[in-house]
Amino acid sequence: LKAQLAQSVSRTVTARYKTIRKQMQTNPYACKYEVTPKNLDKTKSKKKKFKTVYVSRNLDWLQKPVQFNRPQADLVRNRDYSFVENCNKLSINTLNKRVKVDFSIKGFEHYLDDYKLGTAKLVKSNGKWFLHVGATKTVEDLSDVKHVVGIDRGLRQLMVTYDEDGQTAFYSGKTARRKRDHYSDLRASLQRRNTKSSRRRLRRIGNKENRWMTDYNH
Repeated sequence: LKAQLAQSVSRTVTARYKTIRKQMQTNPYACKYEVTPKNLDKTKSKKKKFKTVYVSRNLDWLQKPVQFNRPQADLVRNRDYSFVENCNKLSINTLNKRVKVDFSIKGFEHYLDDYKLGTAKLVKSNGKWFLHVGATKTVEDLSDVKHVVGIDRGLRQLMVTYDEDGQTAFYSGKTARRKRDHYSDLRASLQRRNTKSSRRRLRRIGNKENRWMTDYNH
């Protein structure tokens, strides 16, 4: 790896472990044990009493290290990536050489002019490459701003929030993923059956497996 990409790899892995550690701290392990008071007469009451104890977790609870299966890279502005030819092409630094590629930014053109662009993340999904660029803008009048919350949307976590006090909140996407998997398995089963009634039901369910992941998330 080139020097800048090597530094980005370290930052990416460190950030992932910090996120997992925060999630474990906010979700302690709960265990129950039976309570037997000394003065309890066992002949009078046979009902068992339990007490719940919460144990804080850390990274030692991980059973295996974090794995990165999806191709991705963090690119630094004007070093690993830049917009060239009047912002019509994107110049990206790769392992072999720097390449110029076309890109689609329909509806977000004003971010290239009015905002300051930062580090970008290059990811591959469904055979296509996406570049997620962080953009910031200076706001002069902040007299009415009392609380600032940053929101990051995703698929594993539908939403992650962070405010100026360091408070974070995670909203799991397990329910949406279970719905998506249910409709995906149902579609595969109906397609294998290939009967008149199964084809009619396929038309009724439409693309719910995609709706419960992509459309639901955005």
